[in-house]
Amino acid sequence: ANMTHAKNTVWVDPGATASDSLDGNLTSSINITGTVDVNTTGVYTLTYSVSDGASNEANATRRVHVGMASTDTADLNATVKLEMLWVEPGTFTMGSPTTETGRQSDRETEHNVTLTQGFYLAKYEVTQAQYEAVMTGNSDGLSATPSQFVGPNRPVERVSWNDVQIFLSRLNSQQSANIPAGWAYFLPTESQWEYACRAGTTTAYSWGNDINTTRANYLSSGFGQTSDTGIYAANPWGFFDMHGNVWEWTADWYQAACPTGNPVIDPKGPASGSHRVRRGGSYHLEGADLRSAKRLYPNPSSRHNFIGFRVGFQFIGEHSVDLNASVNMEMHWVEPGTFTMGSPTTEAGRQADREDEHNVTLTQGFYLGKYEVTQSQYEAVIGANPSEFNATGNSNRPVENLSWAEAVAFCAQLTEQEQNAGRLPGDWAYLLPTESQWEYACRASTSTAYSWGNDINATLANYEQSGLSQTQEVGLLAPNPFGFYDIHGNVREWTLDWFDTSYPSGPVEDPAGPSSGSRRVSRGGSWDDPGMHLRPAKRTDDPPSNPRNCIGFRISLRKTN
Repeated sequence: ANMTHAKNTVWVDPGATASDSLDGNLTSSINITGTVDVNTTGVYTLTYSVSDGASNEANATRRVHVGMASTDTADLNATVKLEMLWVEPGTFTMGSPTTETGRQSDRETEHNVTLTQGFYLAKYEVTQAQYEAVMTGNSDGLSATPSQFVGPNRPVERVSWNDVQIFLSRLNSQQSANIPAGWAYFLPTESQWEYACRAGTTTAYSWGNDINTTRANYLSSGFGQTSDTGIYAANPWGFFDMHGNVWEWTADWYQAACPTGNPVIDPKGPASGSHRVRRGGSYHLEGADLRSAKRLYPNPSSRHNFIGFRVGFQFIGEHSVDLNASVNMEMHWVEPGTFTMGSPTTEAGRQADREDEHNVTLTQGFYLGKYEVTQSQYEAVIGANPSEFNATGNSNRPVENLSWAEAVAFCAQLTEQEQNAGRLPGDWAYLLPTESQWEYACRASTSTAYSWGNDINATLANYEQSGLSQTQEVGLLAPNPFGFYDIHGNVREWTLDWFDTSYPSGPVEDPAGPSSGSRRVSRGGSWDDPGMHLRPAKRTDDPPSNPRNCIGFRISLRKTN
């Protein structure tokens, strides 16, 4: 029989039985071919084979769907929990048909939307007890009990969109020890919200095309205020109060025009605006305002006793750390995997003594800086800027002219700073990437001489032939397929490894280089190097105490135990 299996949990094959109804002369045990990758969502096929003495063979298949656990629960304190339900990715029709009663013709144009990633969404609107558990002790001057209609299980209200961002930041920090790498609590986009609200339906409401006071808390219910969450029936996917009680903030800036495309993939709304979208209707409005497609747009700083929110939880693959009030550092998550490190014997510019191809498996994912560490980032942590190209206006150029030890000291100081502030678990640390991690991220699943192909020109990287003869701001040129900028050129990047000419022989797991040496590995090439030195496989060995204006670094963040 086909099966479902929760992602990231141990797979034990349930097995199969076989019998021979003709002559009972089975001669082999059941052979199973195929694998189930419990770390990757997908459908996996297993084939079970058996044969008899006459070499007759019979086969049966089992399809195993690996997906996320259907629920997730976060303990906010000893007595308050946050319950969430998993929403599978999919395609739906967003907006409303022209015949729908109460339709807003200027902002509800029907269009197909595909959400490529699943996500968890809170089963209930965030309650006052949940909000208080997270916001107590905040240093932003916000009340942990802002609601007008008081009750621990009533939805929190009188919270602005901006307040919600502080709530999410605190929630992610407080739960950091329990959150899988690359995941975060977030405010759902309005497309995610409508997808979960509709729950596979196409009617005006998730239950049908009419509304009455047994369905939701709205004006006709006569309460004139919020009610406890969860007292009305859930929608088909198990979410309560998606219609009514309080409006719910979403992540999107508002614009009336719906996006074009068929389908629109993972829409996130406009990049900027003056108002944010709220969804779902509330206790103080009539039934048509509770429709799945209804859209309104308050000012993000407004606080009303009819607006609350619901949180999501999703793999976002990004991490950002605030280094000071004006400088932050963005990082991308890199999934674990296997790749071929080194270069083929036919690659132009190949170093025959140090680029032997071999398979490397990285068993643990890690974050890596989206950009090379800039001068402003380095100064925010260390308080100094050693760069040669440090003229006024160059703060977004990569820091350079620093030794390997100084790059390591930056990582150590940032780790200490974030752990002392309670924003980083004790078993995570900022570190230089290993040489294998660096090449894995640089190649970004490609096998060509560069991550974009086999040739190079000045539109692709800052190198000797670009003619600049110095660094330039990070991020001016296109990123590689994993989203990393300047991983070819601009400055070479220190890695954690001691240099050894010989690579390990055969497949290896999580290589960290030799345990000692006299020179460290730098990677990626620089503004001062010819194009062939920017290849992912190119390895340069530098004295670790030798700062140069063509060497900087990029940092990783990973679990250390």
